[in-house]
Amino acid sequence: MKHLLWGAVPLAMLALSGCQSKPEGQAVATVDGQAITTQGLDAELTDAPSDVDHVAYRKTILPQIVDRTLLAQAAKKMGIDKSPEFGVQRDREEQRLLVELLAKKLANSVPLPTVEAVDRYIAAHPYEFAQRQKFYVDQIRFAKPASTEALLQLGQNKTLDALAAALTNNATPFTRDHVLIDSAFLDPAVAGQIAKQPSGDPILLPYNGLYTANAIIQRFPTPMTGNAARNLAGEILRRKAIADAMGQTLKKARQDATITYQAGYKPDSKTPADSKAIQDATSRTGGAATSGAAR
Repeated sequence: MKHLLWGAVPLAMLALSGCQSKPEGQAVATVDGQAITTQGLDAELTDAPSDVDHVAYRKTILPQIVDRTLLAQAAKKMGIDKSPEFGVQRDREEQRLLVELLAKKLANSVPLPTVEAVDRYIAAHPYEFAQRQKFYVDQIRFAKPASTEALLQLGQNKTLDALAAALTNNATPFTRDHVLIDSAFLDPAVAGQIAKQPSGDPILLPYNGLYTANAIIQRFPTPMTGNAARNLAGEILRRKAIADAMGQTLKKARQDATITYQAGYKPDSKTPADSKAIQDATSRTGGAATSGAAR
């Protein structure tokens, strides 16, 4: 788990495409001959709150689908569906939807994590569970120095005020703000390092190509234990298992495919686990793990 402090696919786009399968299910309404089906209504439930009355929600959402259909038909009449921009966006959204549905299909073959696996995960990640803390910190962000020596020199400053002065003297742009950091969203090694850091003493850490200097102002112990911890650990492990299955699928697809790049566009090699497509798809899949581990 990583957090930005430290770290619904629009079906309307596909509805405009003339190459997808026809919707199935009983028609609940038609708009100039275009059917809105029970299956289409059910698809909208993915955006509904978990405790909503499904029958009432269908009745509420149906007029919105009618409006969306009318606007999509108006766009077609204007020829927007023939534009290059539409083609690019349609392909993009279609690929996202297919990858998400692939993740859901693979998820059906992924077993729930065992009790033993859940216990091992909780024990190995204390700062996500029993020792979880939130830190209110005074934080400075600045660009990565040109050399290791320059970074070490900045690290000699004993206060954030001294560091801010040094950055100013070096004409290095920086921002300073108070932020709340949750140890559950940190790399375990970083979480342990921050947990042991005396309050007020700056700690330098890399972040998204930048560096941050953080001085703890206040600590808030927020332990997670019991069923809440077990359910969360189970969900994390299940999402990881789905991502691993997606990664294997991607690895095989890469091996079987012929991929060519124009000069200057060939990317650096990456492993399937680094794929943003996998991360995005699995983030919307695997919620069944909240029911707990397999027993």
